[in-house]
Amino acid sequence: MRFDRAVKGLRKLLGQKREYDILDEAAEQQGAGYLSGWVLSSCYSRVMRLKDRLLREYEGVSLEEAIPGEVVSSEVGECYLISSECGSEFCVPSKRAREAIVSNLKFLYGIGEKTEAELKKRGYRTIVDLTRHPKWRKAAREFLRLLDMNDCKRLQEVMWRGIPKSHPLSFRLAGLKRDEEFAIIDIETMGLFHRPIILLGVARPRGGRLRVNQYLVRDVSEENAALKAFTEELEGCGAIVSFNGSSFDVPFVEQRLNYYGLGTLTDKVHFDLLHFVRRVWRGRIPNCSLPTVEESVLGLRRRDEVPGVLVPEFYREYLETGNVGPLVAIINHNRQDVTSLAHLFSKLSEALGYDL
Repeated sequence: MRFDRAVKGLRKLLGQKREYDILDEAAEQQGAGYLSGWVLSSCYSRVMRLKDRLLREYEGVSLEEAIPGEVVSSEVGECYLISSECGSEFCVPSKRAREAIVSNLKFLYGIGEKTEAELKKRGYRTIVDLTRHPKWRKAAREFLRLLDMNDCKRLQEVMWRGIPKSHPLSFRLAGLKRDEEFAIIDIETMGLFHRPIILLGVARPRGGRLRVNQYLVRDVSEENAALKAFTEELEGCGAIVSFNGSSFDVPFVEQRLNYYGLGTLTDKVHFDLLHFVRRVWRGRIPNCSLPTVEESVLGLRRRDEVPGVLVPEFYREYLETGNVGPLVAIINHNRQDVTSLAHLFSKLSEALGYDL
């Protein structure tokens, strides 16, 4: 009964006004580019031509023919799972992470630049050394306990008290995890918060390969099942990687889980690559959006790309016509997002000076 009421509410939301505007050519000439909630008129025209072509190409083609996958069932319903695999460029930073982390005394609450300098002059070079200090030994032992337990989520919170989220040592924390413990995530939605999620992608490194699972919502009534399958997969990982996921993907998933009464995401250490991209490349590339980073840093230019802001329009076309062509573009967009993030993770390791 609860899910039935939720689905009725979602169907009503699908008919509401679009959440973007189209910039005219004058704005394009002024270099407006991609902005949140905007799309350039030239890009919009190109993407609409792509949609029309996909509708013609996939007319009369079933979902199973166009996008091979399998139905995943649980007690809350069904969704459609699309699995693929590709070569992985995902590598974690140097395994000397522990050595680098314990060298920063400012991770202990109350130690700033001046105090750290004084302590190091007196021979306390690492947090390990501080376990012998009369004042800081308790805090040092607690920090090392978290390190020994590999409690990266709590360590991250402690470290952020002394360094910015974009600090290289914050990224170095990833070195405490094995490649196969990571889950690279990206979601596609019908708009801003409180709209349904229509696709959840998760990539997992596996023996030099990247395994990508995408949980597709074939109809809004399947959102709860897709959320459940996605979160169950994340239970088997120890760290999450995203691009702006701390501001969008993770809180969005949390909000949708709460909407259905499905609990919350398992508490994981989260590496939001946008923080590090801004630190390394801001001012050196036109902007820090993922498409720009792909082109300027990874040397990748997407073809037949659907900007995220237009994903809802493509999905509505699929719902209204039953033609799976627009879904193909959404799924390809999402798959490229997670595979690009795997590559970007390794590029950041190089840019931050880590020996992989």
